[in-house]
Amino acid sequence: MIKPKKTLANIEPYSIDEFYTNYDIKLDSNENPYGPSEAVIQAIRNFDVQKIKFYPAYGELVDKLSNLTGAKKENFILTNGCDEAINVVLNTFLEKDDEILSFSPTFSMPILYTNCIGAKFREIPYKIKWQFTYEDYVKNINNETKIIYITSPNNPTGEIVSPNIIKKLLLNYKDKLIVLDCTYINFSNIDKMNYYSLVQEFDNLVILKSFSKDFALAGFRLGYIYSNKNIIEQIKKVTSPYNVNAAATVAGIAALSDLEYFNKTIQKIKTSRNKLADEIQKLGYTVINTEANFILVDFGDIRDFICQKLLNNNIKVKYFKTGELKGYFRITAPKEEDISKILKVLEIKPLLVFDMDGVLFDVNNSYRLAIKKTFEHFAGKPLKDEEIQAVKNQGGMSNDWKVTEYLLQKYGVYVEYDKITEVFQNLFFNPDNTGSKGLIDNEEIVFDKNFFEKIKNEYDCAIFTGRPQKEAFHSLEKYNIKKYFSFFICNEDVPNNPKPSPLGLEIIKKHCLFSDIFYFGDTVDDIEAGKKANVKRYGIIPPNAKSIDETKEKLIEFGANDVFQNPEEIIEKITAKDALCK
Repeated sequence: MIKPKKTLANIEPYSIDEFYTNYDIKLDSNENPYGPSEAVIQAIRNFDVQKIKFYPAYGELVDKLSNLTGAKKENFILTNGCDEAINVVLNTFLEKDDEILSFSPTFSMPILYTNCIGAKFREIPYKIKWQFTYEDYVKNINNETKIIYITSPNNPTGEIVSPNIIKKLLLNYKDKLIVLDCTYINFSNIDKMNYYSLVQEFDNLVILKSFSKDFALAGFRLGYIYSNKNIIEQIKKVTSPYNVNAAATVAGIAALSDLEYFNKTIQKIKTSRNKLADEIQKLGYTVINTEANFILVDFGDIRDFICQKLLNNNIKVKYFKTGELKGYFRITAPKEEDISKILKVLEIKPLLVFDMDGVLFDVNNSYRLAIKKTFEHFAGKPLKDEEIQAVKNQGGMSNDWKVTEYLLQKYGVYVEYDKITEVFQNLFFNPDNTGSKGLIDNEEIVFDKNFFEKIKNEYDCAIFTGRPQKEAFHSLEKYNIKKYFSFFICNEDVPNNPKPSPLGLEIIKKHCLFSDIFYFGDTVDDIEAGKKANVKRYGIIPPNAKSIDETKEKLIEFGANDVFQNPEEIIEKITAKDALCK
């Protein structure tokens, strides 16, 4: 096998969606929610298809840029988005072992391209979130530093680096190339011409700009580089000769011809950004407003819950799970009319927490059958349902592997625990199987979509189950109800603390947003866990229970606030002026 160059060895490619994502409100990639102007739409509709057979020509678009900036045409080169602009600049000036300097965190593509070259991307951490400080920056500049890379406003932190600081860097470090990414500049209060004018004054400045965010042309992948003639000539040596397609060129010309729409849209986005920041801050969360078209939010311990709630409501945002911004949400400024939808998701509601086995699903032909078949495999004789229920009713037996082991030992059959679990799992759930995955596919749903559709506007839902996560998600997804739950506690989350330990519920209390919690379970272990966690707990009579009255009495004895036989009874209670809350 032919190996790639060594500099690619530890590089992960940038991850992108393979298909268009179907979200009602998509706020994860800083795209313009209003879309391009009608002038762009009409230009594409009227595109001369006869030109498709020819290579594109760029003169008209470059003339537009030249007229708008007062610069010469020779100062521009078009690129396939700002990503290509970054790539060709670095490939023009960086050599192996050179150094590029930037604050961290910043956009990931300069880091990736630098590593591909074999150069070093050195990141300076912020001392104060998120403030660019000249002094901290320049004391890191050394002889190996070839490029000073600055994004203003920065993505993902959103702060601006003033034109005065850029000028100071240009004056004091004339032997360094200053690369300034201005993708988000039109959302700030800085006139971009305060940056652009520096190109005429200094010969070591390169400005990068995209049409993706402000002009809403992300799908056309259009950008440009603005610098002095000599630098542009060098960059052309590593740039593809026809790197921007003809349709993107037509869209760019039309976008620059409708600045009235552009200015109105920019103002709407800034207004929406500020309003969203204010409203979320009023709810008590930490909000960092920015000079870009997004805000940063820290939801604290409930961040995973909020992320899932947003997704369940078809709202997608950027959630940082690693790095300096770990735990932060970057939320693109939405249309102003969509702010209320986001705030609706953030409302505090009662939280219904469900066990799965015997509650959401009838497990008589899945888990219960797996116990019986595993028992019979080792004991050589059948097992009755009543014997399983008797063990469940005595408490401390929420784990079906342990139930099986207990019943085997009761009959004098002693088998290694790992062998019991292996046989049990091969019967119950084997995700590598084609077709049926095992007995898990025999179970029938009890609380179906209709139940959750009826309660979703007034209640949030979570899962607390002893199932491993893969098994839990398999069943929830099979019946298309996973989308109704915003938090999940599975076996892996509390491996050494099965029910009746309240740990799972305590985690839910810490990491979920709620006005009150109601826990639904079918065993005495479920009820005892709810009691220990000091939440309202409700018994559910398992489907096909042999002794309904006896099971109900047992659940009440262990502390159930009430016991229900089916989802309809719960709906009646919920709709009866929140009788559950009493």
